This record gives sequence, structure tokens and C-alpha cells, in this order.
Amino acid sequence: MEQRFSLSANIEEGFSKDTQYIVTPNVQKSMSSILDSYRSGIHTFTIIGTYGTGKSSFLLALESDLTQKKHTHYLLTPENLSKCKGYEFMNIVGDYAELSTLIRKKMFIEGEGGSVLDELKAYYNKLHKSNKFLVIVIDEFGKVLEHAAKNNPEQELYFMQKLAEFVNVPSRNILLLTTLHQNFSSYARGLKESQVNEWTKVKGRFKEIAFVEPIEQILSLASSQLYGNEKVIDQDNAKHLYDLAVNMGYVSKSFSIDTAYNLYPMDTISSVAITSAIQRYGQNERSLFTFLAAKGSDSLSEFVPKDNLTYNLQMVYNYVQYNFYSYLKDANADSMAWSSISVSIDRTESQQWESREEMLHAVNVVKAIGLLNLFGPSTFTLNREDLSLYAKYAMGIDDAMGIIKKLEAYKIVRFAEYKKRLMLFEGTDINIEEEIAKAGLIVSRPTNFVDDLIVFFNKRISPVKAHYYQKGTPRFFDYEIREDAVEMIPSGDTDGFIQLIFSTKKNAMKDLLEFSKEHEGATIYAYFNNTDEIVEHLYAIEKYKYILEKVLIDSVDRVAINEIKKLKEYEEEQLNKTISDNLFQYKGNVTWIFNGHKQTVSSMRDFNKLLSKVCDEVYSKTPIMNNELFNKHKLSGTISSAKAKYLNAMINHGNEDDWGFDKDKFPPEKTIYYSLLKNTGLHVNGCFADKPSNDGIMTLWNASEEFIERSVSQPRKISELIKILSNKPYKLKQGFIDFWIPTYLYIKRQDYALYDSSKGAYMPNVNEEFFDLLQKHPGDFSVKAFAVDGIKLGFFNQYRKFVNLGDEFNIQSDKFVETIKPFLFFYKRLNEYTRNTKKFEHQSTMRFRDVLASAKDPEKAFFEDLPEALGFNKDSLKQERSIDEYGAVIQRAIKELRSCYTRLIDRIEERIVEGLGLDSYEYTEYVKEIRDRLANVKVYLLTDRQREFYHHIMTEYDNRTLWYQSICYTAIENRLDSLRDDQEDKLADELIFLFRECEKYADISKHINSETDKFEAYSFDMVTNKGTNVKTQTYVLPENEREKSDRLKMKIENLLSGDNNLDVCTLLAIINEKIKK
Repeated sequence: MEQRFSLSANIEEGFSKDTQYIVTPNVQKSMSSILDSYRSGIHTFTIIGTYGTGKSSFLLALESDLTQKKHTHYLLTPENLSKCKGYEFMNIVGDYAELSTLIRKKMFIEGEGGSVLDELKAYYNKLHKSNKFLVIVIDEFGKVLEHAAKNNPEQELYFMQKLAEFVNVPSRNILLLTTLHQNFSSYARGLKESQVNEWTKVKGRFKEIAFVEPIEQILSLASSQLYGNEKVIDQDNAKHLYDLAVNMGYVSKSFSIDTAYNLYPMDTISSVAITSAIQRYGQNERSLFTFLAAKGSDSLSEFVPKDNLTYNLQMVYNYVQYNFYSYLKDANADSMAWSSISVSIDRTESQQWESREEMLHAVNVVKAIGLLNLFGPSTFTLNREDLSLYAKYAMGIDDAMGIIKKLEAYKIVRFAEYKKRLMLFEGTDINIEEEIAKAGLIVSRPTNFVDDLIVFFNKRISPVKAHYYQKGTPRFFDYEIREDAVEMIPSGDTDGFIQLIFSTKKNAMKDLLEFSKEHEGATIYAYFNNTDEIVEHLYAIEKYKYILEKVLIDSVDRVAINEIKKLKEYEEEQLNKTISDNLFQYKGNVTWIFNGHKQTVSSMRDFNKLLSKVCDEVYSKTPIMNNELFNKHKLSGTISSAKAKYLNAMINHGNEDDWGFDKDKFPPEKTIYYSLLKNTGLHVNGCFADKPSNDGIMTLWNASEEFIERSVSQPRKISELIKILSNKPYKLKQGFIDFWIPTYLYIKRQDYALYDSSKGAYMPNVNEEFFDLLQKHPGDFSVKAFAVDGIKLGFFNQYRKFVNLGDEFNIQSDKFVETIKPFLFFYKRLNEYTRNTKKFEHQSTMRFRDVLASAKDPEKAFFEDLPEALGFNKDSLKQERSIDEYGAVIQRAIKELRSCYTRLIDRIEERIVEGLGLDSYEYTEYVKEIRDRLANVKVYLLTDRQREFYHHIMTEYDNRTLWYQSICYTAIENRLDSLRDDQEDKLADELIFLFRECEKYADISKHINSETDKFEAYSFDMVTNKGTNVKTQTYVLPENEREKSDRLKMKIENLLSGDNNLDVCTLLAIINEKIKK
């Protein structure tokens, strides 16, 4: 037997010299899909197909066509794709490494620094200038995804996201083609839920092309590559086995008899089994063509056919066991099936047989049953007669029926009624069919079947594709099972519902149409016309539950229990399959209803169109925002961090081009800025625009503007705007809202007043602190728009004329909030004394201050409360003269508020100068005089309070205010700027007292030469009710007169009366007389 095929293809090496590429219907379909999608703006593709399906050869054929390496074209001409004058291919074979690293190597980029994407963009731009088309091919992309899943998934997914965004610009002449052996999502095993969600989003950037050649097609290709002088040895036998395979449902009728002839001596059933095995277990180097070319034991190329002996299932079993041993010994989806075959072979070999030959035939039959069940379609049947025919014509077993019956008697094989086929069986003492029949007499048919369906139905979610491509917002519909339609409002990441209606009511369809008409929303109703068939599956499940829970509850028969469990699981699968088939095979078993009308859904394309139609109608005002980084329900940790950087840049660099972002780098916050502001025209040349220039976001802008405009009469909570945007007709994703709300509020910050509703306080600043609080508690904050018109305009202009609150309060725009903000800042910066004192020359100053203090609505405060408090009414303020007077009153009030703290210090100063008898009212002079008086104080003589006061007095300060604030703190143990009016006199008295106390110690200290002198010094003041006012007097008793003093003291004490008051007064009177002399 001769072969003429290539065992494998490598995209970096190209086609071999004599390669003949065969274009199959699947290849044509795949190429058409890529062309159609490219023309609609999709440039990134994932070609998914199992090993050996020809994905790499397809890519090589495409390269051959576009680069015109051969005179003939396999798939298309270059002009079919674009009008470029040439094509450049960047072929990359996937490996367990970062995608950026593979591209870096392919482009020969040295070092690890620099942006790979930037280099790729530069390369593309170079080709673009030469009118060339770039095709990036990544074969074995699964290896890259496997590496990404285990090594920093977020970073890798972000790079893939950015790469896809770059390639997917519709105007660019570029394609990105990747190949996978399984679905993109299959590589996300072991990731966290948040990472899986991100994985799914990236997957959505790649259009999937199912490169699935039907087994019949693969075998047809393979058979066409086998030729030689040999003819089919037994054409009748080949026909017998072919007819058997078709009748069993093991192959479809599209499997041609010519293919069966060309494959002989491998029979039809074996050819399907070996192809399925290779697809499941084969690696890149093992394909069907490898098998056809293989030499050695159990290989087809060295098999010698005989009468009624083909390359049959037992030989396939041996080949697979030998060549895929390492895969089969590890845990995999088919582990249980292979284990069951192995156990059944062992059990077969241990039974009593008439001869060794009979035993070997029985083993071969067991292998055949095992492989038939393992690789056959779910609907194929296998009765005793069919199996015995296969054993006769393919395996040369004449008495196969007898062997099958013995295998059944040994309970190695049983006929499973529910599958209509023979299966391997581990054996049990319980008659399973009899128990099922008994259960049918006891268990009632389900009546509350909807509740049961909810339990068994596998939850589904359907993404909306066309709407997503158009708007950029991912939409998802949840499936709900109901007996009657129910109004449901989608929330969170759910955008709509598909209600599966199972009802046996007489007018169910009529009622459903009426309900759908009355309840507009994103709900599609799928009415099942064959509910009774579905109830049959539920009935079977209930019977198996009864057997498990009642009959086998105490049984130790593991085989029987497992068999019933398998039957129950199978029935549950069939239930889901029946529902799914009804939904998605479009055979008329389901009536689709939306908005009160039946919908035509005869294909998956129609179904997707219906989903998009619902979204387009219900969410008609969804803005266009093509950026998955934030246009999603839940932001990733990376994008949450980027949000903080985005807001910081907006606040601190909003007046710069591109917010000051590095021109050569594209962090996520910059990408979001481009999507949300630059590309929409909301930020141009370092300035925020009055409205977007991009119509795609205008619906969102108008909704936000309307919200602000309707807050003129009363404040509205920001959470109301979030609620509006979270529901139809907008239904923005939460991540989008999290970016949009602070962005819009910042852009419009001059047009409204912001309040913290939880505190009843006006918030003058829209800053990062506010944004942090807003994210956590949006219901706590309200906005109220300003309406500056009519008579208010006169006020507004007058405020702008006379406001002069210092350079730090410069007005930056003509917006009302910028005009009143300086007043509010002025009040907030007043110290506590100024906020509370009543010692003003004009009462209007206090009223002006109190209006600022209680202002919760700035507009009302400045246009109503303030004029009224200052004695002006609306009629008088219509005159320009009154407005000027009004301005003068406010200017006077501001001046008085500014100076009142200074005037407090003036009054305290006056008291001190007079109370201490100081010579000057000039601060620098009297402070020097005070320090001179106290210069000799021995500090150790002072109490703690006196010492603190003394240090404050003696410390040199740059100005008077600081000195008074310092000394007053000791006197009242509080800040001077928090003084209350009723404390002022007490403070002055306390200061004078402390000065006097220090003076006494200063006088005493003059008479003390050193701290070791043994003197006794006495210092005191004396005041009597008869006008005597003796200032501080100091007397010193020298050490050499201490004895005289002690004797005199004893004489005086002997003369005292013992009445303490009388004695003290008498002694003070004597002292007073002595001092006068």
C-alpha cells in the first residue's frame, strides 16, 4: 500500500516541495468566515481544531496564496483580501513563554526594555507606508495560554487585550491568526473567578473559527491518499461492514461507500474508532496520517487481511493501548471507560470457557463493545445481532452470538434498555430492569414539573454578539424556567432573560402572547410545544431516585447502585439535551416570543439576531464604548488601581494635553482616558469641552445633563443618576459607571452645588477624597444645579465685582460656583473666635457671618438669605443703587471679620499696659520693659505654671500676635483664637496676676547673690479697704540676724489671742503701719 501525504506541517518551514493541499468544504467555510469577518472589522481569529485536522496546513496554504509562492491558489487570490501590493507573514510557533517574549524574539528585538507593542506598531507603520499587508500567525497558541494561566495571568491577558485592540482597528491592513486544540476557555482551569472572567473577556476579542473536519471527511481525505496496484480483497465484506455501521447509526450516510472501499482492509467502524482515538489522545506528531504510515506491531500498513478478518476493533484497541499508553495511564475524561474495559477483560479471562480460542474470541468481543461505546455517537444502537455480525465479518468469530450470551450470563455484558445497546457491566445480583418496572407502578408522574426542571436544568448564559460588536457593551441573558411568564427586571451583569415556558394549560400560548405585549422589557419567552416529552424524562429520573432511596438504601451492591446512578445521570443529561435540542436545533418544538409577537428563529444566527434586536430596542440609548478594560460589570484589581491613577491625573493634570501621560507608554489609565474623553471629544488641547463631539456617547451625556438640569429646584442624590444609567434604556455596566460618574461630575463641577446629605453639609471641592467616599456611599451625596438668571444675574455680577478675599481666593471662571466659593472658603478659614464673637461695630457683620455659617444651599444663601439678613428686599435690589449699597455692606462685613481677632488682641494689650503700669503702648518697647523687670527671676523658685508663663514671656517672637497667643495659652489653658466673649475679662485679669507673681520672684531674686546664700526673703503686695495699695515689697532676713528674729517671733506668738482671724488681721495691720514708715 502506497501513501502520499505529509505527516505534519510546520508554519516556520512552509510546505514541502511536492505538497498537494486538498481544499475541503470545511476549509472553504473557514476561509469565507475569516474574509466576511475581516470585511466587517474583525481582524483577530482563533482557529480551533483537534490534532491532525489540518490547521497548520490551512495557514500554510493561506500564506502560499497571499505571497503567490505557487501559480495555483488553494483558498483565495490576494485581491480577495485587500488591495495591498504585498503581504508580510510573521509566523510564530507557540511555546511555554510570554507572548511578548515570542514576538520580541521573532522581531529580533534586543534587551528586555521597551514596549513590544510599540515596536510592532512601528513595524506595521513601515509596511503600511509600502502598501503592504501584515499577517501575524501564532500556531500552537494553546502553549502560550497554558503558560499565561500559570504565570501572571492578569499581565498576559492585558498584553493580549492590547494586541487584539491594535489589530482590530478596522482601517488597518493586518490579521492575527492563532490556532488552538481546544476552546479558549479550556485553558483557564485553576484560575480564580475574577481571572476567569477576564479570560472570557479576552476570548471575546478573538473570533472563533471551528476547524472541525467531520470524521467522514477526514477519512475520505485519508482514503484518497492511499493508492496502489492492490484491489480491495473482499468488496462484499467491506460492504457488509459499511451497511452495518450505517444501520447502527455509528456513521452518517454522508460516509461514502467509496471511502469504505478505499480504507479496506480497515473496516468502517474501526476507521471511525481509530480516528476518534487519535483526535482525543494524539499529540501534534500523531495524526491519522501518522497512523496510516506507521510500521510495526498492530499497524495498518503491515496488516495482512484474510477472509472475514479486517483491521478490526481489537487491533485498534491494541494500537491505542501501545501508542498512547502514557496518556491513558494518567487521569483523563476516558479513564473510567478504559478501566472498565481492562476489568472486563480480566473477568472474561477468569471465566470457564470451552477452549482458549473461545476465551480469546470473548476478549476480542469485550474490546469491541468497549470501543464501540467509547467512541460511538450518543445515539448509536448495538444489539446482539449487530454485534455478532461485526464479530463474524470483521473478527472471524462464527459463534459470536453464543459468546455474547455467555458474557451476559457472567454479567460482564448487559443490554442497557435506556441506551438500546450492549455495554460492559461489572455484575450485580439485582435485576435492574425488573426494579425499574416495579418503580413505574409506584412512582407518580410529575405534576410540579417546573420545580423539578429548575433542579435539573443546567444554568445557561447567552452572550449577545452583534450588539456587543456595535456598542462595545457586553450583554448576557440568563435562562429561567417557568410555568407562567413572570415580569423580571435584570440587574447586575444580567441584561435580560430567556424564560423557558413549560405549561400544559389550555390557553397557555394565548396568555403568554398577551403577557409579553403588556410587559415590555429585555425578556424573550421560549414556549415549549412538547412539554409531555420532557416530563417523561423527569418521570424516569423520579423512578431512579425511588430505587436509590427506597430499594437500594441499605444495599451493599455497589454495582447496582452505580448502575442506577448512571441511569439517573444519563436521564438528566438527556433531559438537558432535549431542552437544548428543542432550543437550538430549531425543529419547531419551541415558539419564540418577544414584545407580544412570535419571532422567527430557525437557526443560531436567527437566535443571535433576536438577542441583539432585544438589546437594540430595550437598551436603545446605550452609548458606544469599545473598551473592555472598564466596560464590564466588575473591574479587575489592575483596573481598580488604574482608576485611582486616572482620577488623580484628571484632577492634577486636567489642563494638560493627554493629562500629562507619557507619550510612549500606554498604561490602562491612559487607554481609558483615550476611550472616555479624548476619542469622544470631551477633552481637547488640555481643556474639557462643553459637550462631546462623538455622537456615540451623546445619549449618555444627555442623560447626565438632564439629571443635573432637573436638580435646579431641589437637590438630587447621585445614586439616582447611577440608578438611571443602570437601567433601560441605558443599562451601563457598573465598571463603566464607576469611571463615568466621577468624570462627569468633575467636568461639570462649576454648574452645581455638592452636598454631603448624611451630614447636611455643603462640599466646596470635587476632589479625590470625595471620589473615594462617593464610590463607597453614593447615596450620601447630592447635587443641586445653579439657576443664575433674571434679578440673580445682578447679584452675581455684583459679587464678582466686590469679592476681594486675597490672592488664594482668585476666581478662575465665570461660573457661579467659582464666584461664591471664595466666600465659603473665607468663612471656613475664620478662626473659632471670629466665628463666635458678637463684638462687632455693626450687627450686619454678625448676620453676614451667620448666613455663611448656615449655608446649605449656596444659591438660596446668596440670592435670598443674605440680602434678607442685611436688610435688602427683592424690590429694592432691582435698582442698581441698592445693589451697590448691598455690595458695600458686604465689603464692610468682610473687613470687620478680618480685623476682629486683631481688635481682641488690642483690648488685651491695653489692659496689660495699664494694669502693669508700663511706659509705652508700642509692642517692641513694652515687651522689652517687661523682660527687664523679670530678668533676675530665679526660675527654680517658680511653680510649674509660673515657669511655663515666664518662658512664654521671655521668648522672642516675630510679631505681637504670636506672643499673645503664647502667653494666653498658659493663662486659660486654651488657644486664644478659640476664646469666647465672656472669657475676655477673666483672661486679662489672669495675665496681670501672673505677671505680678513673676515680678515678686524677680524682686526676691535681686536680693539673693547665689543659690547657696542662707537668706530668707519675703515678697508681697498689700491692698486694704481703706485705699492702701502697696505694690510688691521684698524684705530679706540675713543669716546673722536669724536668732533675733526667732526670739521676737516667740514673744509675739505668746501675745497672740489664739483667734486665727484676729491674730492675722492684727499682724497685717502692724505690717501695713511698718511699710508706711
